[in-house]
This record gives sequence, structure tokens and C-alpha cells, in this order.
Amino acid sequence: MPARATTEVTAFHDKVATLCLDRLKDAFNPATRLFDRQLRDGQWGSTIGTEDLTSTAISLLGLHRAGIEPGRVGLDLGPTVDAMCAAVKRHGYPGGIGLAIWANAVWDALPLDTLLERSGVSLSEPRDLVAPLTTMETAWLLSGLVHECKRPGSRARTTKDAVLAELLARYQPGSRLFLHASDRAPVRHRLRKYVANFADQIYSVQALAFAAIADNHGAARDAADRAAARLVELQGPLGQWWWHYNPRNGDVAQSFPVYAVHQHAMAPMALMAVAAAGGTDQRDAVTLSHRWIKHNELGVDLLDLRTGTIWRDIEPRESELGRLATHSRSLLGMAEADLDKRRARLTVNRETRPYEWAWCLYAGAIAAGQPRESHVV
Repeated sequence: MPARATTEVTAFHDKVATLCLDRLKDAFNPATRLFDRQLRDGQWGSTIGTEDLTSTAISLLGLHRAGIEPGRVGLDLGPTVDAMCAAVKRHGYPGGIGLAIWANAVWDALPLDTLLERSGVSLSEPRDLVAPLTTMETAWLLSGLVHECKRPGSRARTTKDAVLAELLARYQPGSRLFLHASDRAPVRHRLRKYVANFADQIYSVQALAFAAIADNHGAARDAADRAAARLVELQGPLGQWWWHYNPRNGDVAQSFPVYAVHQHAMAPMALMAVAAAGGTDQRDAVTLSHRWIKHNELGVDLLDLRTGTIWRDIEPRESELGRLATHSRSLLGMAEADLDKRRARLTVNRETRPYEWAWCLYAGAIAAGQPRESHVV
């Protein structure tokens, strides 16, 4: 069973559950059948890039885990799953297929072969598919396949085992962190192999915990538990989960931005999965993580009840040149320059994307101990 959440954590989710559901209603676009609307500068607008695909898949996951029927946000499941598949194909984004498989599996929507055909993605050579993917995308794929393997008659086990092996190969036992990409990735990803973002870390922790639970896989459990412990060791004094990590030396590579969704959803859901897999109970880290939403560097409550959202992040206000310089130092493995000055220029990014409300529902359902149905956790 997942570690029991503290009263403070469950109270937060009780407070925001209706808000998240209401915003997902606003984010759903009946014309496209996707969750492709977001808040930006306090105004509604279209999502950018592949966000329509990833937010749609994650929204389906959050709604299902929270036990919310599709009609409550105005969608018909079948057409939205079809639109999600079409988005994978339209964007030419195989990195999103893991989320699509995962959402499709928990809703028991399409047969996997049909989903893949409509998405234009093949799993016949899983190592070739995974090699170019970032570690975040590889973790999504493993999570999707673990859930697909729960479906009666699934033939995805061999593929799942190959993806699991690839994700474990990206874990660095010395640093207890994950690489950003493999040596077979495109140049733009290989260049930052040792500048891995928080998503690379936390989705990998979650996916390996899922594999440990589903298959009693000891190596997956150990890697998930040890990586989670290292992230907790690096957690900031206010509960912050930092932006980039160096899997070569196990340290933080870049601190800001600090993202609200990491604090209230992504880190908690992964740490609760580790506990469910028999790993360390990190409930104190989860509680501190939530606390940052209100008690952060700026002393600003990112839960804005008047607007009805949780704002996206706290970030330095700096020029494009300044951001480029910070990123370049990260790529070179150098410490952040003028960190105190960057912290002095912090500001709130008043943006929220659909997946942030959805993961909040998902994490809240786990914290509340709601029946997991077709979910591993």
C-alpha cells in the first residue's frame, strides 16, 4: 500500500480538487476533442507544441485515477482517444506514445495494436524506438507498458522488459541519478546527457516503482528507492525540487525555475509509488514539498483561489542572454554563477497547463487512498 499521506497533504488536495476539475473543463476543447487550452498571463489561450497531446493523455490519467467520468468535463472518451492518437501522428512525436499507451490502458479503450496503428508508431523494435528518446519519455513508455500488461491478453511483456532494461541502463549507481539521454540519442539530447531535468528523474522513479510492484522486480525497486532518496537529500530547505541535476556527480546543476506541479503532484505521486513498492516512506519530504506552494522564496501563495488555479512556477526574471549563460554553464558542468542575484530577481510565472491540474487530481487520489482500479498505484 502507498505510504499514508499526512493530514496537511490530504487537506491541500481536498481544497483544490474541485478547482482542478473546473479548470480541466475549461481546458477541454470540444472542437479538437483535446485538452489544448491553458492559462497564460492570466488569460486563456492555446497550448504550444506537443502540449495538446501530452496534456490530453495526462488529463485522461488524472480523471481516471480520481474516478471522474469523462462526461463531467464534456468529453466523449472514444473520440478523444482517437484525437490523442492523431496528435501523436500529426506531431511526429513518438516520445509521447508512452503517455498515450498509459491513458489508453487504464481506460481500456483501444486494443494496443489499433492505438499504435492510429498513432503511426511501431513497437516491433523497442530498443530502436527508445534509443532517441529522452529519459522522461522512456519512463513514460515503461509506465504505459506496465499498465498495458495489466490488461487481459496483453502481448506487451517482451517490449516492456526491453524498455525496463533501457531505463535501468540510464540509472547511474554512483550518483543515484538518471542520465538525460542515451549515447544513441540525437545530438541535441546527447549534448546534455549529464544535464538531466527533474522530469527525467521523477518519472523514472515512478516508472521503476510501477515495474517493481507489477513484477516484483528487485533491481527496479532498488534503483527507484535509491534515486528517490538522493532527490530527497538534494531537496531544498523550503521543500524545493530543483530544475536540473548532474548525474555525473549527483549534484544540482541548475536550481530555478521551481515548478508547482513538481511540488504538489509529480514528486509526491512518485514518492508514494516508491513506498507502495516497498521502498522508503518519504512522507515528510512530500509534506514539505506541498508546503512550498504557500511558503516559498517569495512568500506568495501560488494557489490563487480568485483566478482558480495554481500558478506554474517561481523563476528568475532575466534576459534571454542570461538564461543562455546559465544553461551553458550547466552543459559544461559548472556551478550556477551569481546564484544570489538570480534569487533576488525571482518572480511568479502566471501560467498553468492542463496536465498540471490533471496530475494534481492523480496525486490527490493516491494520497486519499482511493481505489486504484486499473492503476498500479
